[in-house]
Formats: sequence, C-alpha cells, structure tokens
Amino acid sequence: MAAIAFFDADDTLLKGTSGIMLAKLLLLHKGERIEPKYAWELLKIYFQSKFKAFKYDTIVEYGLGRFEGRSAAELEDVCVECFDRYMVKAIYRGGCKEIKRHQRIGNRAVLLTASIKPLMEMLGEYLGMDDVIATEPIIEDGVMTDRVEKPFCYGDGKRVLAQEYADRFGIPLSDCYFYSDSISDLPLLEAVGNPVATNPDRVLFVTALMRNWRILWFNSVLQVR
Repeated sequence: MAAIAFFDADDTLLKGTSGIMLAKLLLLHKGERIEPKYAWELLKIYFQSKFKAFKYDTIVEYGLGRFEGRSAAELEDVCVECFDRYMVKAIYRGGCKEIKRHQRIGNRAVLLTASIKPLMEMLGEYLGMDDVIATEPIIEDGVMTDRVEKPFCYGDGKRVLAQEYADRFGIPLSDCYFYSDSISDLPLLEAVGNPVATNPDRVLFVTALMRNWRILWFNSVLQVR
C-alpha cells in the first residue's frame, strides 16, 4: 500500500452539510417540533461557527440531543432516509474521481469527518471507500445517548484519529493526503505530506495559497444511479 487519502465530507465530498440535511428531514418530512430555546441555541452555534468561536462538544450535545432516548434502529432508519432523500443527490463528481484515482494507484481512500458515523457509513459504502472514521454516538442497551466516543473527530482530534489509523498500516502521515474545505482541519492538513484545500473557506484558501498547497474546486454533482 502506497498511502492513505483522507477525505472530509461536508462541503468537500458533499455539496452542503449533512447536519443540515438531517435537520431538514426531521423538520420538513418527519414533522418534528423544535422548541424556541433549542432553535435559538442552534442559531447561536451556527453563527459562532463562522468565527470558529465555539466548542465542538456543544455541537454534539445539541445535535444528538434530538436523538437521545431513541432506539439505535430509529436512528438508522432516519439516516437511511436522509441519505436517499438528500445526500445521494449532493455528491461532488470531482470528489468521486479523486477517490477512484487514489484507489487505482493502490492508496486507501478513507472518509474522515465530524458527521455521525451511521450516516457517513452509507456515504462511504456508496462511494466504495475503504473505511470510515466519524463521530460515533454512544449507544447503551440499544438506546441513543447524547454522548460520543472520544477523541472528538474534529480539529486536532482528526489528526489524532488519522495518526492512529495510519499507524495500523505502518504508513507515516507525511505520505498521506487530506482533502478538506475548512480551516478547522488545519492540524491534520499540516500533519500530512499532501494537503488538498477542497472548496476551501476564505481563511483556508489564503492559507493554502501562502503555503503552496494544492487547491481544488468541485462544482457538479453525480447523477443518481
């Protein structure tokens, strides 16, 4: 095996964010109601995220709070419907080509994302990826909690998880690739030997230019097969 190519999901392989897709499903098609306080907290987190002034565990708490107490089977059903209704129509063609290119030359293509694993496993399977590393909700006695396995798959946590994964195959991160849109992924982008700023946010775009990193822009999405 030559190397590992890690791929972020939201705004990198996907046109849009999986969390918003999941929220749309719950609100528009499942008829779920959101209390004003809950909606306000979500709005605060959203705007804070634009300035990177938030804690990732806060997002986890409020995001998974909608599923706390539900069965794992119910979560799986919701994820399947979210994928079929929204995600499958939002996969970037360019991202798919990059995945296949790496696999043709013997690299592993691994999804590495802060989105929840039950949802991301469907994306990884659809794209034929070799593995999925994502936020894993803690399930107790078949029932969802609002907690996740640590380290968080976000920020420096992504670097830690990628390092652990690469160590399993005896591959140094300096030989690996990481495709991401967000400056929040800077710890891993700096750790790999081949960072790829993909549909980068403004700060990451400037950083990539200054450091002479590869920059990719994806526009068209795959036709649903």
